[in-house]
Amino acid sequence: MSLNHLAFIIVVLLAILWFGLLVTEKWELVQIGQPLNRFDQPGIRWQGVWKEVFGQHRVLQERFSGMMHVMMFWGFFIVSIQTVIFFLNGLFPVIPIPTGLIGTILDTAFDITALFVLIAVMMAAYKRYVAKTPRLVRNWDAGLVLGLIALIILAQLSIESFQWALNPHMFWAPLGSVIGSWLHHFGHGFDQRGLQMSIWVNALGLLGFLVYLPYSKHFHLFVAPFNIYFRNLDNKGHLPALNFDDDTVESYGIGQVADLTWKDLLDTYACVQCGRCTAVCPANQTGKTLSPKNIIVTLRKQLELVGPILNEAAASRTPEQQALLEVPLAGEVIPEQDLWACTTCSACVEVCPVYDEHVVKIVGMRRHLVLTQGEMPNEAQNVFRNMENQGNPWGLGVDARQQFAEAMGIKDVSRGDKPKVLYWMGCAATYDDRAKKVAEATVTLLKKAGVDVGVLGALEKCTGDSARRLGNEYLYQSLATENVETLNAADPEIILTTCPHCYNTIKNEYPDFGGHYTVKHHAEYLAELIADGKLTPVKELDETLTYHDSCYLGRYNDIYDAPRDILQSVPGVQLKEMERSRDRSFCCGAGGGRMWLEEREGQRINQNRAQQALNTGATTIATACPFCLTMIRDGVQSLGQEQDVKVRDFSEILADAILPIVK
Repeated sequence: MSLNHLAFIIVVLLAILWFGLLVTEKWELVQIGQPLNRFDQPGIRWQGVWKEVFGQHRVLQERFSGMMHVMMFWGFFIVSIQTVIFFLNGLFPVIPIPTGLIGTILDTAFDITALFVLIAVMMAAYKRYVAKTPRLVRNWDAGLVLGLIALIILAQLSIESFQWALNPHMFWAPLGSVIGSWLHHFGHGFDQRGLQMSIWVNALGLLGFLVYLPYSKHFHLFVAPFNIYFRNLDNKGHLPALNFDDDTVESYGIGQVADLTWKDLLDTYACVQCGRCTAVCPANQTGKTLSPKNIIVTLRKQLELVGPILNEAAASRTPEQQALLEVPLAGEVIPEQDLWACTTCSACVEVCPVYDEHVVKIVGMRRHLVLTQGEMPNEAQNVFRNMENQGNPWGLGVDARQQFAEAMGIKDVSRGDKPKVLYWMGCAATYDDRAKKVAEATVTLLKKAGVDVGVLGALEKCTGDSARRLGNEYLYQSLATENVETLNAADPEIILTTCPHCYNTIKNEYPDFGGHYTVKHHAEYLAELIADGKLTPVKELDETLTYHDSCYLGRYNDIYDAPRDILQSVPGVQLKEMERSRDRSFCCGAGGGRMWLEEREGQRINQNRAQQALNTGATTIATACPFCLTMIRDGVQSLGQEQDVKVRDFSEILADAILPIVK
């Protein structure tokens, strides 16, 4: 065994051992997290890995960055074949380098791939350092990794070229043969020394890259496939419930790193820091300091700061270490204003290429602020008080729904009626005069279609969605438990809602409390009535419409087509899509309980969204949510366009088109 061969073996073993120790260290930190079952449905999980890792589905949703990553990802996959051959030959010289036809095929594939990888590296450098894309951080870490990738590719190309120069007949390759024929003229000694130097540059580059990965954000290359496999397969609109039955629990929500689940902590290492989440965040894009990316990165830094202390015995901790552990995440590590700025629209989760889950962490920290620290905005205190005392955020009386039932001539469960279709009015349609018109239009359409419809009347209370998203899980569970008891007693065939927040809560979250129902949004139900011929739009409306997708109807529950189908069924209507629509829709600003909070930082989100709608040139903006209706309407008014552009629920437009209804 030569000294060169021995040195090669030692360097490889040291690098692998170093990498293994670093990965073990990271895994021990991840295991600090709370238990969570993400090992179910392996078939579906593997499908996601094939689609997102190998198919690069979400990555490709941005064309420039997508193509760059695809070239780099698949390029490295093919280059890895050469890498395996390189190390096998270096460690075990008896294993020959492929020559002849096989060598030609492999080296031709490598040359083509190398070219694409180098192009991808230049694209990445241009995007980050020349175009200076705002969502990307320009630091030495990113530059170093790009440099290492280019170095490895060029080193392997040099190895191929020098091998050809030393033995022109062993294989053929598009680049290697051309460069090798030029190098051949420098003589055998030069080519031999060049080959040895290239081998060591390649080895040190590859092994250096391997060892550096765990220190870098590019550790996501190793972690991302696991994070995608362990992604959330539960309904996107479902938040985990807290257990209030354990009297030994003194802290609720996410107050410390150890309160996060192991998957939450894995998210921090999977983060690419690509900034896509921040680029679509409505709060960030309207001048707030909230950055979903920064929250994930900050959590990782906090994990690496306090994680080693948590893994030590409590008795061995110094006072300084104990003080670090007592610093709360919510309000200290993560600023309160960032946590309260979130609308829980889930746009960040939808675009994340590695399936990080930002919203559940933000709501978890809100829970800690409210339930453990007793910290919350003043407006939230008033909303909670109204919900506790009157069962609705407005704090108004319970007889409004009974009055609505009487005025509309429909059944009232609180007075002993048993309708087949129970219309869950929601607080907005009950107490907000503008949203009440949507309820009237919806019920009028249902009656025309011959639907046996009624309301809970005085028995209905707020679903608790806003309370839960604002962090008051205890209040939410109180309301949910009472509502489930009421609904189970009423036992309707179908529960119908006009509010996506009510829809999401009753359908996806009430099952945790024993409430299992068939729940439909009025977009779904009215579309079915039209399809069945029970409702037929006949009046022509000469209008140009644009439709605003509600986050809780669209991203959370994948209902995109039903409202559009209804609008397009109306004669004369032309539908224009906003640039940000469907799963890329921009929030109205009311989600996550923000409906009840003042917006004091940056531009108002609803104003920004209203401007996006106005840019289409539409004369009417259609919505499918009472919160969206209010927010978009206020946004249009703030822009001085209320005389030229109407904001209406799609059901009101449908009602106008069905004779003899004339509004």
